[in-house]
Amino acid sequence: AQALLNFKHLFEKTSAVSKRKQFLTYYFIAAHPGCTEEDMRRLKAFATRELKTNPRQVQIFTPLPSTYSALMYFTGIDPSTGKKIFIEKNMEKKEKQKNILIGNKRS
Repeated sequence: AQALLNFKHLFEKTSAVSKRKQFLTYYFIAAHPGCTEEDMRRLKAFATRELKTNPRQVQIFTPLPSTYSALMYFTGIDPSTGKKIFIEKNMEKKEKQKNILIGNKRS
């Protein structure tokens, strides 16, 4: 989170110096391996408080071949720690994670 905030600060500073109207947009992934509904609530609060944005571009995680995320999704294990992690496999609950992040009342 701190790296993103540092980048945002540098981006805003550089934009101000150059007198250019530039904006950052954010693309979020819901239901990533290891993420829970509570994680989505914390991310929503962070985006609102620190990024000053209401997430709109949110995709539900899709496992792609040959990625660490797919490995985590199919094994339920974090490869960097070897520990078991939560994996949401229920589509309705994946949608709920997305709805929490975008602020949809159905969450």
